[in-house]
Amino acid sequence: MIDAMNADDLIDHVLGRTESADRERMERAIRDDSELASRAELLSRRLQLLLDDGEGPEPPPGLHLRTMTLVARERARPRALPDLIPARSRFRWADLAVAASIFLAGTVTLIPAIQHSRERMNMAGCVFNLEQLGKSFAQYASIKQSYPYPPGQKTDAPAGTFATFLHDAGVLTDLSVLDCPHNGRQKAPRELPSFEQTEEIQRTDPDRYARLFPWDYAYNVGYRQGSGRPGPVESRPAMAIPVVADAPAHEDFARILPGNSPNHGGRGQNVLYSDGSVRHLPTRRVSPHDQDLFLNNRNELQPGLDEQDSAILPNYSSFRGTPVR
Repeated sequence: MIDAMNADDLIDHVLGRTESADRERMERAIRDDSELASRAELLSRRLQLLLDDGEGPEPPPGLHLRTMTLVARERARPRALPDLIPARSRFRWADLAVAASIFLAGTVTLIPAIQHSRERMNMAGCVFNLEQLGKSFAQYASIKQSYPYPPGQKTDAPAGTFATFLHDAGVLTDLSVLDCPHNGRQKAPRELPSFEQTEEIQRTDPDRYARLFPWDYAYNVGYRQGSGRPGPVESRPAMAIPVVADAPAHEDFARILPGNSPNHGGRGQNVLYSDGSVRHLPTRRVSPHDQDLFLNNRNELQPGLDEQDSAILPNYSSFRGTPVR
C-alpha cells in the first residue's frame, strides 16, 4: 500500500508507475490535501524538465567530413620543437631553483674529480712515453755499449740530439714519445734530421737549429772519465743511473731555475733509469751521492763529476754544459 506522504511513492505516481488501485488512492489524497497537490505539481514540472530537454539542433551538412579532413591534416603536419612544449610548465620556480642547486652542487663536486683524473691520466701518459724511450735506449746500448753521445768529442752539440742518435740507429720511430702529455701536447715532427744534417743546419740556419729539439725531456750528458774528459754513460745493467727526466725550468736559456720540473706543475719529475724503470722524484735529490738531478755535485750545469753524479741537461744546453743559443 502506498503512502501519499512518502517521496518515493509520490515520484512513482507522477511517473505513472503505480498500480490502478494505488493510483486512485493517491489521486484522492492529492484532491483532499492542497499541500500534497502543490508538491505533486512541482515534482511533475521538475521531472518534465529532466526528461525533456527539447530537440537538439541539427549538425551542419558535411561536418563529419570536415572533421576527418582536419584530423588527417594535423597528423601529417611535421612537429616542431615548440609543439612538444606544454603551454604551461609543470614546474614551479621553486622546483627549478632546487634543480639548479642540485646541479651546481654536483658540478662543484665533480670538477675537482675530473681534474684529478685528467692529471693522473697525463701522468700515466708521461710514464708510458718514458718507458717506450727506455726500450729504445736499451736497444741502442746493446749495440753501442753506451748511451747516445756525440762522435769525435763534438760536445758543443745540443743535449736534445740524443733523440737524433736513437733515430739514426733505427730504434726510435715514434717521435711523439718525446713529449710529456702533462705539459700540453705538442705536434711531433714528422721527420728528424740526422746528426750530420743538424751540423749543416747549425752553420746555415741558426734559428731553425735552435728550434730542432723541442722535447719535454732532458738527457744525462755523461760524466768526467778517469782522464778528466767528459764521456758517455756506459751500459751497466747492474746499476740504475738516471738517463732521461722531465726537463727543468730555465731563465732565458742561460741557467736552470730552482725547483722541480714544470712538466707536472712543480710537484716532481718522472725519471727513466738505465735499468728501464721509471720513478717519480718529488725533489731534485737522487741519492746521497747525487744531490741534484739537473746539476753536478759542484752545482754546475756541466757533466757529472763521476759515474754516480748524474747531470740531466735540457735540450738548449750542449753536452759540455754551455748554451747552444
